[in-house]
Amino acid sequence: MTTYSQAPAPPFSFNRVHRMGSTSLRRLVTVSPGMCGPTKALVACIGDWTWEAVSNACGLDVFNARDGQGRPAYLSFYYYRITSGAGLHPKQLTFGDRLEVQSQVFDAGRRGVLTLHRLRRTADFEDNDSSDPFDLGEAYTRHRDDCIYVENLNLWVSRGGSDTNVGLVHSPPVGFDHAVLPKLPEAHSPRSLCSQARSRNAFPDPLRDAWPSSGPEYVVERAVDITHDVNGAGLLHFASFFAIAEQAQLGQWLSLGRSGRSFLNRVIHDARICYFGNADPDTTLRLRMRTVHHPDDPAEERTNFVIDDISTDRTIAVAAFRHSS
Repeated sequence: MTTYSQAPAPPFSFNRVHRMGSTSLRRLVTVSPGMCGPTKALVACIGDWTWEAVSNACGLDVFNARDGQGRPAYLSFYYYRITSGAGLHPKQLTFGDRLEVQSQVFDAGRRGVLTLHRLRRTADFEDNDSSDPFDLGEAYTRHRDDCIYVENLNLWVSRGGSDTNVGLVHSPPVGFDHAVLPKLPEAHSPRSLCSQARSRNAFPDPLRDAWPSSGPEYVVERAVDITHDVNGAGLLHFASFFAIAEQAQLGQWLSLGRSGRSFLNRVIHDARICYFGNADPDTTLRLRMRTVHHPDDPAEERTNFVIDDISTDRTIAVAAFRHSS
């Protein structure tokens, strides 16, 4: 009888990270089941990369940061935007895809930072720094069709009270030095955009504000789901807002006589959320939605969301998703 022996396979290396500069990281990532499928999954993963990128750029352990009073200081998400082209968008990502992720961190003032990420498919999975970092022009005005871009503006906050998520206060942690980061040009800062979103309850979009409506305003109430929406610090997780918005949008979608399969297959080109506050786990949220469509192509739509905390009568987030089906 002939027997065969097989040498053990070498350990697989699915993810690698190394510096490209003092404030930039390059990741080689294998897409795992936990980071693809629902939009929330990818958003949460990239959010973790933001905290890691800021930790490396600032020399501060963001995950264990505390303010001058000894309270946990959280690098909370104030503005989150994800954009993509036809060549690569979140719904295309699946198990085993190899990605190169470049992350750059910028000074956004004493109370926060702005982080940019670029995701692209790559066949080069070597642990080297041969890639050139993308520049701000590409990130804001010259998007590549084969890349996903993510913009995160984060502000430091702590709880104002020991047992509530209402009334979070700005509180930079001990050891945070924003001066070590390159300054973000004011022209690229999303602060003015978020200020307008707060005052208007919608992101300004002159090109699409005049589009015809795809149906009546859709309003739905939803209790916070403490099994899905709350993070380990007891706060509503920033990525859960994407799932909360999409769940409500699905209800609107079905009310227009569309199928769940068509909702699953839609392509999200641009999704953004501005967070104005948090809420306690036992509250109920109200979502107000208005969807408009391109006058010459009804398959291209934009949905505006306003998310209110009913118990405190506060608007805690404004969102806008542009998608095609």
